[in-house]
Amino acid sequence: MAFWKQLLLSLLVLALAGGGWYFYEHRQQAAGGEAAGGPVAAAPGAAGGQAGAGGGGNRRGGLGGPTLVVTEPVGSDIVTDDVRAVGTVLVPQSINVYPQVTAEVMEVLFKAGDAVEKGQPLVRLDDSDQKAALDLASVALSDAKKTLERSQKLASTNNLTLSALQDAQSAERRAEIGLLGAQIALDRRTVTAPFDGVVGISTLSVGDLVTPSTVITTLDDPSVMKVSFLIPERYAGRVEIGQAVTASAESKPDAVIKGALSAIDTRVDATARTLKVEATLDAAAAQAIGVRPGMAVKVDLPFPGEKQLAVSALAIQWDRTGSYVWKLAGSDGVARAPISILQRQSGRVLVSSSDLAEGDKVVVEGLQRLRPGAKIAEAGQGASQPQPAGQSAAKGS
Repeated sequence: MAFWKQLLLSLLVLALAGGGWYFYEHRQQAAGGEAAGGPVAAAPGAAGGQAGAGGGGNRRGGLGGPTLVVTEPVGSDIVTDDVRAVGTVLVPQSINVYPQVTAEVMEVLFKAGDAVEKGQPLVRLDDSDQKAALDLASVALSDAKKTLERSQKLASTNNLTLSALQDAQSAERRAEIGLLGAQIALDRRTVTAPFDGVVGISTLSVGDLVTPSTVITTLDDPSVMKVSFLIPERYAGRVEIGQAVTASAESKPDAVIKGALSAIDTRVDATARTLKVEATLDAAAAQAIGVRPGMAVKVDLPFPGEKQLAVSALAIQWDRTGSYVWKLAGSDGVARAPISILQRQSGRVLVSSSDLAEGDKVVVEGLQRLRPGAKIAEAGQGASQPQPAGQSAAKGS
């Protein structure tokens, strides 16, 4: 492109830029003139607006006194530290009853729920062969005794050798043992209760054939009831024998069963990090609400708590730094007191704070307008109530 064309193009661009700048400047001046003329024309209204603003300022000044608040004193309470777990009820004596022999059932002498005593017959099995064997053993023993008596008489007159006398004595002893064996075999045909307790449901009927692996019934001694449950390992050093516990069952949740720790395991479960403990319950109270061995009950194991500060739940505020309350500082000021929440109760919260002490007053109502160093007036302390600006103006006029 020729030089003169480049020069002409540059001049054209400069002219356009200068025209645009000139137009922009004059437009700003025109707009400024209108704006400048506006306030002059509206000066009376502006004065009224300023007066209105001033009036608004007076109203704020009329309400700019101390903030009316309601306070409550800081109290104290005990932080509870309880272990709550689900445990299984058990009894020290609880067994399945088995026969010792294979035989046919001849008689069932109990029904479910019966309380039985130690040695009481539960089931009689077929024992006809054993009775016959016992009779034979009795006859054999009688014969052996007669033979021994004759041998002893002959030996006393030196008409019987010593070895023959010893044979007679041995025969009598074998007969006694035979009789004892026959009696044991007969006794095993009657299944008895090994201890006092309550029998469970049985499906046996007369004529059933039972073996040593057949469960005749269950037998439990409910006079002593225990509950086994697990606690976290951090309590291992705080539990001790005799420590009080309470339990409740689903059969009657409102009833409380008292008890005490009676056994503590010697080791902690390395997988679950729990310690197994047992507590002995009030058996009469447990039976009264239908607690039975094998049931699940809720167990509460309390530990002594520590005294902590208690404030109203309405007093607690939060921001990005955490929770805090406003406490009274001086006669008419407030200060912020950071807190740590420990436990929530009904309407109150247990807290810890280095800036609070029992008896300090904290604000529970009127919190929205509080700032550090704000002046306050406690409700009910005889403080003058702020009045609306309209009433103040009327009195001033």
